Amino acid sequence: MAICGPRSRSRGTKSRAPPAPYDRVMTTSDREPEPVFRVGYGRRVGYSPKSPLGIGLTLLGLAAIGVGMYVVNDQSNWSSGELRDATHQAAHDLDGSTQPNFDPSDRYSGLDYRQTIVDAMKNTGAAQWFADPLVRRGEGKDPSAYEITGPGTDAAFCMHLTVTPLGNGQAVLKTHVTDGTC
Repeated sequence: MAICGPRSRSRGTKSRAPPAPYDRVMTTSDREPEPVFRVGYGRRVGYSPKSPLGIGLTLLGLAAIGVGMYVVNDQSNWSSGELRDATHQAAHDLDGSTQPNFDPSDRYSGLDYRQTIVDAMKNTGAAQWFADPLVRRGEGKDPSAYEITGPGTDAAFCMHLTVTPLGNGQAVLKTHVTDGTC
């Protein structure tokens, strides 16, 4: 009686049939490297998740986005020290400077030194990239005082201006900064 099948060979032979092509273990030297880019549905091109370089570029992109978000968040809020430094530096820069002559005591003229103070604070090294200081005219006894605050801090400073007209629409500013609201 004969036995059919693969075991019908005699036991003494050592020959084996070669494995099928799909059974073969592939090494990195046997195949081409995975492509970095792949074309998806709708002809969209993206990084291939099978390629080590594609995975690395994806992770690098995500890390860059994370660092960018951290920088933007850090530069959109003022600390009390940054606001203090920027206010005092702007006051120092504006003190004795020649500016257009506005009457800061005329509350209803619409002309004041708010933008001049904001621009001077932006030009200091302590200024934030994405958040301007909040400058508004003081409501107290001194109409030529400007209250300076910033997002992210409860600190407030009061910049007092003394305007000395020179003629020809120009004036010299004298500044003084105090802590707290006006």
